[in-house]
This record gives sequence, structure tokens and C-alpha cells, in this order.
Amino acid sequence: MKRGILLVLMLATLGLAGQAEFPSLSPTGSIEQNVGITTISIAYERPIARGRTIFGELVPFGTIWRTGAGNGTKIKFADAVVLGEKLIPAGQYSLFAIPNKRQWTIILNSDETIYGLEGYDETKDVIRFNTAVNIVDRYYESFTVAIDLINTNAELHISWENTNISFPIMTQTDKGLMKMVNEEFLSGKVNDSDALAMGAYYYHFLNMELKTALKLINRAIDLKKVSWYYDVKIDILTNRKQYKQALKTLKTAMGYVKTNPENWSEERQQSVSKEQEIRKKELLSKVKDELE
Repeated sequence: MKRGILLVLMLATLGLAGQAEFPSLSPTGSIEQNVGITTISIAYERPIARGRTIFGELVPFGTIWRTGAGNGTKIKFADAVVLGEKLIPAGQYSLFAIPNKRQWTIILNSDETIYGLEGYDETKDVIRFNTAVNIVDRYYESFTVAIDLINTNAELHISWENTNISFPIMTQTDKGLMKMVNEEFLSGKVNDSDALAMGAYYYHFLNMELKTALKLINRAIDLKKVSWYYDVKIDILTNRKQYKQALKTLKTAMGYVKTNPENWSEERQQSVSKEQEIRKKELLSKVKDELE
């Protein structure tokens, strides 16, 4: 009888063992981030500190590291980017590092099939560059990779323990947009006034290429008169400190609003007219300051 009960318990235990799944000691993590008009994807395994001293002990200084655990870290660029002043073609790469106390050497290797460091071939390195170490107040229990957006570019952060390193990733977004604007928008091929105005607003919002933004909004207004087009032009001229031209455009916009071609409610029309009067006083003050 006892043997029968024992056999049943053993079989039940074996059945549970077959179904059991233990958590990974270094769970996988991933990031997919749109940056400008490209995408950066990162896949990595996240080792956990668990009371250990990481850099200088678990991860020795001066030794190449897979930048994570297991398969190491893989980074993929949907389009070409610039790292360390070098153009890196679109594709997936293995990300290695050589940590030291004050700076790390970052390495991109073209062999994306490497497991850890097995089969690592230095001749397949695409780039090596150095980046400074930052000691931060926050303690990162698990190895962490993050992407911070800076307009159409990015900054990649690697953090573990109290150590953080970062480096910029520059996309080709601005260069590609300028090429498109010159070849399509300003050449007369694009006659969509909203698209032209949105292009102007984009540059105005980032406070860049304001001369191009002015050309775009002028083309939009030539094609179609719309109240917010005038607002964008006034803002661009003000940013360029062309206050007289901004005031002249505002007066044109005020006349346009009075005719109410966009069929606003009376309340909306009065509100816009009031805002325009306030703006007029501000611009008159700036023009007066210029003359003094």
C-alpha cells in the first residue's frame, strides 16, 4: 500500500517537473524606437546585480564584453546612421564594449550571429569609439539599455549598477527632408498647400531652416488663403526678427478674418480678432524698439 502511494507521488512530481518553467536569470529585453523617419531596434539580455560588484569585478576592466548576457546585445538600424562621426550602413550589428573606470570603448561588429564572444573576429568590427563614464545617483539593479530622443536624432544609454555611458546616434532625417523639400516642395512639383504649410510649421517648431520655412509658407499662401497659414508665417517672421514684415502679414490676416471666409462662429471670430489685436500691440512694440 505504501509503495503504491509512493509511486503515485513520484509520478505526480515528475509530471509537475515536466511542466515547470524556471524564470531566466537574465531576462530578455527589447526596444524598437522610431527616430526621425528611421527605426532603431535593440535586443538584449538583462543580467541582474544581486549584490555583486559589477564593473571591475564581474565585468573586468580592459576586457571586451558582450554588453549584456547570453547572446549579448544586437542593434539594428533601418537606415544609415552616423556613430562616432562615421556613417554606419543600415543593418543589424553585435554591440560590444570594453569598459574601463573612466571611459568605455564601444564596438559595432558586423557578425550578428555571434553568441556572446564565441567566434568574435576583430576584423569584422565596423567601428570603435570611446565614450565617457558617468557615475549616477540611481542604482540600476538590472542591466538597462534605453534610447532618448533628441529631435530627429537619438542618444543611446547603457546603465548598470551606478554606471551610465551614452553616445549619440545621428540619423539622416534632416538631410533627407531638406533634399525632399528642395526637389519636391520648392521645385513646384508639390501643390498641396497643407503639406507645404505643415513643412513650414515643422521647421518653425524646431527653430531651424527658417529661411526655407518662409519659402514653404509663402508657396502655401500663394496656393490658398487659410488663417493658420498666416499664423505660421507671422511666427516664422517673428523668429527671424523681421518684425515689420510680420506686422504687415498680421494686418493682412486681420483683414482676412474680418471677411470670415472659413465660416467661424461669431464667438470664434471675435476670439481670434482679440488675439490678433494683442499680437499687433506686441509687434508694434518690437518695431518701435528697432527704430529707437
